[in-house]
Amino acid sequence: MKKLTIGIALTISIIVLGGLYKFDFIMDSSNKMMNRMEMMTSDRGEKFSTSAENLPEVEPTKLIKLNNGDTFVMTAEMVKQEVGNRVIKRLAYNRQIPGPIIQVEKGAKIKLKLINKLDVNTTLHSHGLRLSSDKFDGVPDTMGGQQKEMKSGESFVYELDFPDAGVFWYHPHIREDYTQEMGLYGNFSVTEQNYWNKVDREEFLVLDDFSENDPFYKDLVNKTLMGRFGNIMLINNQEKFVMKAKENETIRFFTTNTANTRTFDFSISQENYIQPLKIVGGDIGRIEQEFIANNFVIAPAERYIFETKFSKAGEFVIKSRGKILGKIIIEKNDKESDLEIISQENLRKNEIDYLLIRNNFEKLLAKKNDKKLRISIGMRNRGEMRRGTEHLNGEGEMMGGNIEDIVMQEELMGGDSAMMIESDGDRIEWEDAMPMMNEMTNDEMMEWMLIDETDGKNPRKNMEIDWRFKKDDLVKIEIFNDPRSMHPIQHPIHFHGQRFIVLTRDGKPNQNLQWKDTVLIENGEKIEIILNTTNVGKWMSHCHIAEHLHTGMMFNFTVK
Repeated sequence: MKKLTIGIALTISIIVLGGLYKFDFIMDSSNKMMNRMEMMTSDRGEKFSTSAENLPEVEPTKLIKLNNGDTFVMTAEMVKQEVGNRVIKRLAYNRQIPGPIIQVEKGAKIKLKLINKLDVNTTLHSHGLRLSSDKFDGVPDTMGGQQKEMKSGESFVYELDFPDAGVFWYHPHIREDYTQEMGLYGNFSVTEQNYWNKVDREEFLVLDDFSENDPFYKDLVNKTLMGRFGNIMLINNQEKFVMKAKENETIRFFTTNTANTRTFDFSISQENYIQPLKIVGGDIGRIEQEFIANNFVIAPAERYIFETKFSKAGEFVIKSRGKILGKIIIEKNDKESDLEIISQENLRKNEIDYLLIRNNFEKLLAKKNDKKLRISIGMRNRGEMRRGTEHLNGEGEMMGGNIEDIVMQEELMGGDSAMMIESDGDRIEWEDAMPMMNEMTNDEMMEWMLIDETDGKNPRKNMEIDWRFKKDDLVKIEIFNDPRSMHPIQHPIHFHGQRFIVLTRDGKPNQNLQWKDTVLIENGEKIEIILNTTNVGKWMSHCHIAEHLHTGMMFNFTVK
């Protein structure tokens, strides 16, 4: 018998959530595996152009103050920017990334005229605004919304109103995976006199990551398993963000996460010293009880508002899980601030903002859920796939055995699948642990699911769901992120046009309320929210991981 030295071939069935693919895998040759993967991902159709030739330069963000009744013109267009020592194409509003900070007073009404000069259809969604009309929400009619897609060269006038103080943001609602990743996002700042604590200054921090080498396809959304993680960390579109402040200066920061997928664990530190952050607000306005924290976890589309006072000079770094996002240089300053110090003794309470909930809290806890959602994953037009001893496709065929088989196959693809075994208890996927597997998935083969299980006999999913509520109701909704789905991952769930509070997490009542429009639900977590249906119209709810939205993870609800 001849000895087998090299070239021992194994035939391995790799599941990519959309089909069964067979590979001849040579154990001592990674090149053959890479070649096979390239064959699978090469035929995806036409790509969006990456040419930056003759495009205008990107510009820094400007603060635009508008009065009640004003009209502002904004153009979505292509620009060029130097990233990683090369000039690349980006997308911008008025040539700015982030787009202009549009500042108005609470209660104001403005008109925003958007002109489309992009290479893709677009709309503008005003994220977090409780608009008086769904006509201006920016959801296209292809997703059940009220607006036709704006083609290149077309314009649309949005009538916006601002019933809440705080920080909000705007972005497209068509091909978010491409347009938002490429730079189309910006903040609304809604002010109200004496609403916040007194500070020396205010700053806006827009967190993002950018994937500089990933292609985008005109007729296909890729990386739909886990979403698009970037390799470049950005604050305010700066790869090496630096801001300067003075010693003893109290600053309020308005922080927004605009990343396609990445959840940040935000902190500020200096060597072994962690800067205390006073959390004063979030998605919609002030928090019920201010508190001091060393860090906060902020998911895509969420906002956190915090205040801090730098009591010593030097260089501070902004970090997320070991990654440096930027730096704050504190300059020496002998002048003492006459503002209150940040301490446990002077934390503000804002109970008046939450009387609607607190006056009914025990009743809401005891109330039966009005609606139940479960988060899962499946194959396009073939149904859900869950972990267990058998995984069948839509034709009843075996899909690769038990979960251990799937884990082994993902590891053979070159990734880290430890997150699937729930060994460390961390329920957030912080990085793209399986880049090759993620790269092979797209919106034609797989479907992330929001499954309505209110009626246990007739579950409906995604756009089959059509909830109907009455204005000014308090709707109790349970959302369960199923850990037995084929690939459990955290999901930021967003409700348009309304506000809600998180009532419970894994059965534990929430002791500190915050009005929200987006909530992160970790792998295996069950939450209950109280949706306050203040605005009449047809609205949308969806996952705010851009690639998950475009696999169908969305549904409509109506308030009458």
